[in-house]
Amino acid sequence: MIAAGRMDRRINIQRVTESRDPTYGAVTETWSDWKTGVHAGLTQSTGREYLNTDQPVSERRKVFLVRYIDGLRVRDRIVFDSASYDIRDIREIGRRRFQEVHCEATT
Repeated sequence: MIAAGRMDRRINIQRVTESRDPTYGAVTETWSDWKTGVHAGLTQSTGREYLNTDQPVSERRKVFLVRYIDGLRVRDRIVFDSASYDIRDIREIGRRRFQEVHCEATT
C-alpha cells in the first residue's frame, strides 16, 4: 500500500503538438499543458557528470510516482520545479493503481 503522504509534490504533464508551415513545410513542435497539478511522489533523484568525446555532459534523472493516468506516454514530458524532464519509461504498479515515471532532464 502506498501512503498518500508520499505524494507531496505537484507536477505538470505536457504534450507536444506538431504543426506544419503551409509555405515552407517546416514542422514546429509546441509543448502545452495536458495535466496540471498532478500529485506525485519523488522516489529517486540522481545526477552525474561525465565526458563524452571530450565534452562535459550533465545528466539529471528523476523517478516520480503518480496515480494511474490513462493515456500517459513516453512522448510526453514532466515539468517540476521549473525544469522539464523527458519521460523515458513508464511502469505500471498494482494493476492500474499507480505508475512509476522515469525521467531525464531536457537539455
